[in-house]
Amino acid sequence: MSISTSVSGGTSPCGPLNPKKTRVDSSFQEEDLCLYFGKFRVNMDNSKDTNSSSPVSSSDVPPTKPQQQSEAYCYPKHEIGFEKSNSVPIPLYSQDIWRGQSDNAAGQLLGSNNLNVQVLTRNGNPRLDAYAGFQSHEVAEKSEMYSNNNWYRSSGILNDMGNQSSFGNDSMLGSSYIAQTAMTQSGSQYLLASLLTKDPVVTNFIFEGVFDFLFEVMNDSNGHHLFGKLVQSCSDNQLGLIVAKITLNVQLLINISVGRNGSKSVQRLIKVLEKSPLIDIVIAALSCGFEELMTNRSGSFVILKCLNLLDTEKNQKLYEAAVNLCIPLAQNEKGCIYLNEFITNSKAPYRETLMGEISSKSKFLSQDPSGNFVVQHILGLHNPIYGERICLELRELYIQLSQQKGGSHVVEKCLNSSGMVHVVSVLLKYEKLWQVARDQYGNYVIQTALKTTKRANSPLHQMLISKLVQNRNELLVGFGRKVLGLIDNGIPCH
Repeated sequence: MSISTSVSGGTSPCGPLNPKKTRVDSSFQEEDLCLYFGKFRVNMDNSKDTNSSSPVSSSDVPPTKPQQQSEAYCYPKHEIGFEKSNSVPIPLYSQDIWRGQSDNAAGQLLGSNNLNVQVLTRNGNPRLDAYAGFQSHEVAEKSEMYSNNNWYRSSGILNDMGNQSSFGNDSMLGSSYIAQTAMTQSGSQYLLASLLTKDPVVTNFIFEGVFDFLFEVMNDSNGHHLFGKLVQSCSDNQLGLIVAKITLNVQLLINISVGRNGSKSVQRLIKVLEKSPLIDIVIAALSCGFEELMTNRSGSFVILKCLNLLDTEKNQKLYEAAVNLCIPLAQNEKGCIYLNEFITNSKAPYRETLMGEISSKSKFLSQDPSGNFVVQHILGLHNPIYGERICLELRELYIQLSQQKGGSHVVEKCLNSSGMVHVVSVLLKYEKLWQVARDQYGNYVIQTALKTTKRANSPLHQMLISKLVQNRNELLVGFGRKVLGLIDNGIPCH
């Protein structure tokens, strides 16, 4: 192929050119012509015979400087010759790699070559895998208000949260991706740092991102940290939306509250809503699942948070639920422990109401494997009114309870309360008191009775010793030797 060039003027680095017309040998490469773009009009003449002879063999012509540069740097030919232009590296991928989207058979959003989007699954969790099923237009609708890429770049979110391969498409800026990011350690840390800027635009962006997956984020080991900080940054309207969502289905709220991470999330929300009228909605929802919460360690923390932060009026529904459910809770292996904590942290007048309810059922609860712990707790609060009431209620059961594992502890608590006289009077009337002293549990009751009566300088002390010594030979057997040793060695005052 021969090439002809029409020149309007200028000088070639290879020598002067004829301004009229120049025949260029085939040895004059296309790269050489590129040096004159902007000064000459290049005409490619394809009509000539491509086999025409050349006076000089191209193999004899040394490579030009542009050719050497092209071989050294592998630049495209059309870029050689722009001497004043910045060198542009060859792109790793063609520009088409960032364009185009498609949905696979599973409905997962994929790029043109599957490099620009990560499948939205996490640890094979089916609840999270379901979020990957959004069609591209559905995700795009959710993220429509954030379709301004300039804002994302200027805010740094795109640069820090992911590379271009993750954020190449506007549709991937939807809530599912933000929620997934919040449930990773690095993503949660970055979003937390973004909230510290207190930028309402950033706060709204994160809020919209996690709202559709609020329960998953609240219950996640990483996500609950973000939720706790997010509710502190939300506006009143956003807090209203959160409260409305989590209380719409009470059972979902209860399920979240009994989880370790979810419990922390709900507690943080209660803290933020402390002085907001929205707290009434949350308290009403929690009261509906009071029994389930109070039989779970994490759930009880949520209830105790309310008691410690809020006044009696705001906690009214919780107190009412506690009064109605205190007996079933007292009989529960775990509920009895958390009920004791509830009573300790409760405030008047509901605290007295609960104590009165427990004391009225103390005859039944004191014989229950779990309920006796609640009766002990009421006696341990040293309220003279309810202590006296329990001691009177148990008058007919002291001998029986003294020989039971749990009941013996209840009797010992009664001896250390204001109703001590009632217990000792019953013991003195029992003719076979030595049987109680020889019992594996009863011997501790007798020892406590001896100590408390001496500490109170009560005349009942000497009467009790005389009653026991009358049957000294019976005390030489079994656990009675402990009681006898205490009497012989001297009973301490404390």
